[in-house]
Amino acid sequence: MKTDEGYQILKVEARNAGSNAATFNETQVRGAMTEERIPKEREDFLQGLRNDAYVKIADSYRPSVEPLLKIVPPAAATKRDPKNKGKGKILGIIPRP
Repeated sequence: MKTDEGYQILKVEARNAGSNAATFNETQVRGAMTEERIPKEREDFLQGLRNDAYVKIADSYRPSVEPLLKIVPPAAATKRDPKNKGKGKILGIIPRP
């Protein structure tokens, strides 16, 4: 073999027969598992973005667009405190005495 430093001479001393037995390749297994999970993880990520985003839809487009967005309102937005019904209480502000 010719290298940058000159020539190298190799000698074959023994030969081993190859086998047809399948070998466990951890990299291939990890790749297959990743490929299997990608579509669900992508959809979960996009759904999270949709849920966290503020999207205002015009009333005329609402029936056709809203089902496509699949927006799930957060639990806090759908539950109301019966004591403060309609009062619009803001948390974190202390009223003056």
